[in-house]
Amino acid sequence: MGLDKANIFKLDNKDFENYKTDPFLDCFESTKDFAKSLKNDIDTKETPHSLLLSADYGMGKTFFSTRFAQYLRNNRYDVIYFSAWENDYLQEPFIAFSKAIVSYIHNKFNAERYKANVAKLFDITQNIVSSVTFSCRFGISLSAEQLIDTFKTKIDPIIEFRKQLTSFINKISKKKLILIVDELDRCRPDYAMKTLECIKHFFDIEGLFIIVPTNKTALNDCIKSLYGIDNQNRYSNKENYFQKFFNDERILKRPIDKDYLYIVSQYLTNTRLEEALSKKLLSEDKNCYNSIVLLRNWFSSFSYNAGLSIRELKDFSIELARICNNFYEPIRVEWLACVFVNKNISKDAYYVYPISKEHCFYCEKYKMLEDSSNGKQNILRLPALVSSLKSFSSVEPFVFQHNNKLRQKYFDFVTKYKALPNIKKYSDVYDLLENILIDIKNIEDSVNMERVVMRKIGELKDVILNEKAIIEKYQAKYGSDDYDSIRRQAYINIVQNPETLYSTTCS
Repeated sequence: MGLDKANIFKLDNKDFENYKTDPFLDCFESTKDFAKSLKNDIDTKETPHSLLLSADYGMGKTFFSTRFAQYLRNNRYDVIYFSAWENDYLQEPFIAFSKAIVSYIHNKFNAERYKANVAKLFDITQNIVSSVTFSCRFGISLSAEQLIDTFKTKIDPIIEFRKQLTSFINKISKKKLILIVDELDRCRPDYAMKTLECIKHFFDIEGLFIIVPTNKTALNDCIKSLYGIDNQNRYSNKENYFQKFFNDERILKRPIDKDYLYIVSQYLTNTRLEEALSKKLLSEDKNCYNSIVLLRNWFSSFSYNAGLSIRELKDFSIELARICNNFYEPIRVEWLACVFVNKNISKDAYYVYPISKEHCFYCEKYKMLEDSSNGKQNILRLPALVSSLKSFSSVEPFVFQHNNKLRQKYFDFVTKYKALPNIKKYSDVYDLLENILIDIKNIEDSVNMERVVMRKIGELKDVILNEKAIIEKYQAKYGSDDYDSIRRQAYINIVQNPETLYSTTCS
């Protein structure tokens, strides 16, 4: 099955068959709820009615509209789905509209008793669009001769068109015809406005419910470029210019964070990431730093917070899967998801690195990793060990008054570890902890160990083992090692230029 399933009416018959029975099979619950609400509008609002269904670019207008059209058909509504963008090569939108409507009526009323009426509607439509020498202000061409003939016969072709179309609408079961005019925001500005004018002047017909899914900002730009009217800056006490064309407006709500995860899960599947899983670049263990589950969770979360559109989310998911399948090491999924989303947005500085301060790649502003106060640097400072060494050095001298050998070893140890070095590598920390344990063993080998020293040594050993456990747990959680500084920049470079992936290593 192809990945681009925004317009289900363009799928092959086999794939479309699934949507024919369940239009919202790949949608989230909020989409289904919105569809039910919109159907209620159709049922309860009087016609003629034109509805602006507004949403930003890439937020799933066609995705919803095609599924909603099929959903209505499944509930025995008469629906025409019309792509304005696919018809903007025509000079006049009325031609495309009338073709779609007359074709629908011809197929709907193909019985013998309706043929004369369908033929009459077709002739009226031809009369409206056939002449070319005189242009009405709303874009339909009529010749002066044809207008004179119209006045002589006292028959207005536009009124007759509405009359005939209303007659057919009254014959359908729900006495309502739903016309969904999609992709208007992709059309040329002049064609987009002609389409709205056409809807207003020709299709203001009882029984006709028109839905126009579009980007309201793009529509406003059309109005501004053609008429010089900035609809967004009109005073509140003046009529909104869109009210000239629309009775009301509904907003196609932005998906919630759970919906983003649902979409990502459709694209970052185990099947699509099979190569990464087989090479152990990703793991099915949800507790691992390279978990495929965490990859989906972090990528969807960052994408939602960054405000990526649904179209962007799908495209980026596909590209992210390609990168993962060709990676060179077990993937630090949180960091890869972070820099991948960051590459593809234009946001202010707050979103540079949306990861917690505990993360080994956290970096305040643009400071170097080693200069940042992140979780890695904090645990490498060994705060518990520093505190324990300070406590260990507080043994009173009189304890050793009968054991000069133990006293010397004790003071040598305290002097050696009075101030720990500024360590930035795990390997150096593990060496340090191992050396401390060796030196502790040297003290323990002394004869006649004092009880207070034995207790302090026991406490110190426990702290060392606990520090090692904390570091190992941290490393396992984030996949952190001594190559983090290199890795941090390597992932950024790969996302910016994926071709470098094949020549990148961290060791």
